[in-house]
Amino acid sequence: MLIFFQTGAVSDGEPDIERLMDRYSQPLMRLCYLYLKDEHLAQEAVQDTLYRAYCKYGSFSGKSSEKTWITAIALNICKDYMRKPSYREIPMDPSISVLAGSGQSCDTDSMELLNLVYQLPDDYREVILMRYYQDLSVGEIARVLRKRPNTVSVRLKRARELLRAELERGDRE
Repeated sequence: MLIFFQTGAVSDGEPDIERLMDRYSQPLMRLCYLYLKDEHLAQEAVQDTLYRAYCKYGSFSGKSSEKTWITAIALNICKDYMRKPSYREIPMDPSISVLAGSGQSCDTDSMELLNLVYQLPDDYREVILMRYYQDLSVGEIARVLRKRPNTVSVRLKRARELLRAELERGDRE
């Protein structure tokens, strides 16, 4: 599904869609791909995200950064996709060889770590992906998830502990 937007300068609370696409397409593609594990579905999620952000730009209050606001939209769209019965029918590749369409191949250690991240419980996987694969701060993650920063910090700490334990167990084998 391809969506075309009318472009123009920012006026009356409407964003320049080209600016949104230039600034956020790649990071959103990475995030959506890491969540959905399917390149085509991730592309559709990015388009839906940019379309929703463009349509709802007037509701952006500025309480958080534009990046945080758009990331929250993308996260909600990915979660919506994952709830659909059709999502469960998509064959998932257990090893992801390219990180979010960035064109950069991963080395074996990165692949192993990413596969371990996918084995984490949802709450922990979510904060790890946003912190280390999206470079969001704890405060930004808290705003996206609508959680307290302390909650996000604790989840990050526990997720790192679980990953460390799995990595150490793998080294012993």
